[in-house]
Amino acid sequence: MTGEDVEEIRKNFMKHFGALNRDIPETRNAFSDLQKTVHKDGALSAKVKEMMCIVVSILNPCESCMVYHTKQAISLGATREEIMEACGVAIVMGGGPAAAHIATVQDALDKWAPR
Repeated sequence: MTGEDVEEIRKNFMKHFGALNRDIPETRNAFSDLQKTVHKDGALSAKVKEMMCIVVSILNPCESCMVYHTKQAISLGATREEIMEACGVAIVMGGGPAAAHIATVQDALDKWAPR
């Protein structure tokens, strides 16, 4: 996968998530409200919560979620090192399959947080 690929995944996700306003607006708005509530700084920072979302998306696995939450974490100041350390937690909890899915996160990091 290339940086262009992860950008395309992100754009496609955003397009279709936005289209939910047309098809199921009440559900989309309720989900968006929940996201806003949960992703605020609290006892855990929004940055940490985004890294938790990366781990969960690796374990589920959801490629669009991995890309989206990696971009969000970076925008909140997460470093490549912090995100990769969180990915280590995914490997502990998910083993080899989780390790394989981390490639998507690495590709997103190569695009938005290169070494």
